[in-house]
Amino acid sequence: MSKVKKVPFQFTNEIQNGKHILTLSGNVQKKYWRDDDVINAKDIRESLDTVTDDIVIKLNSPGGDVFEGIEIYNYLKDHPSNVTVEVTGLAASAATFIIAGADKVIMNVGTSLMIHEASTLSWGNKKDIQKTLNALETIDDSILSIYSDKTGQAIDQLREWMNEEKWFTADEAVEFGFANTVKKKELEENYNGKSEEALEAIVQTAVSNALANYQSEERILPKGSKVLSENKTNSLIARLRKGE
Repeated sequence: MSKVKKVPFQFTNEIQNGKHILTLSGNVQKKYWRDDDVINAKDIRESLDTVTDDIVIKLNSPGGDVFEGIEIYNYLKDHPSNVTVEVTGLAASAATFIIAGADKVIMNVGTSLMIHEASTLSWGNKKDIQKTLNALETIDDSILSIYSDKTGQAIDQLREWMNEEKWFTADEAVEFGFANTVKKKELEENYNGKSEEALEAIVQTAVSNALANYQSEERILPKGSKVLSENKTNSLIARLRKGE
């Protein structure tokens, strides 16, 4: 397994625009001491147990302890709130279980995701080593069940990716079901859709108001003037849509 650089720790808990924002940055690991700077299930539970608003988790982590990651995964899966995970840098190894527990996953542009087989250190005789291998195979099966449920990908395909320690770009994470969207593209789609609707609404309102004013005041139009017909109104909207 290739070595991933340590990610600086960050754990912030705040409310913005009616949403509960949890920022998680660093290694995934069980917390043993009060000053441990790690992403862990205990702190996440204490932060989210009483939350009823939508939850957004901003995540940047190279992973860590598989069992801690799975505990966080199950906690998020069972949480009654709508949970969105936004990957701000890296989601690798055990950190991918955090995204698997979300209702929606957003990849920022340039972010990455990585999955791999379970790994550990072992010491002892042949029987001891075989016990370790058996345990790793069981853990891999558990990981595969989580990824399969999240992505809909075939077990054999997921196993192949784990064996090769597969890295995914943001677009590939979406393509293969680990994430739902890339943030930049999502914003562009939303902006384009709303801007067209807003333009049509503005034009329709302005034209309707103008026609209503002329009709209610029974103004006499100058010779040769005409009130815009419905067809011409629609034509004007169409031209404005095209930027003419």
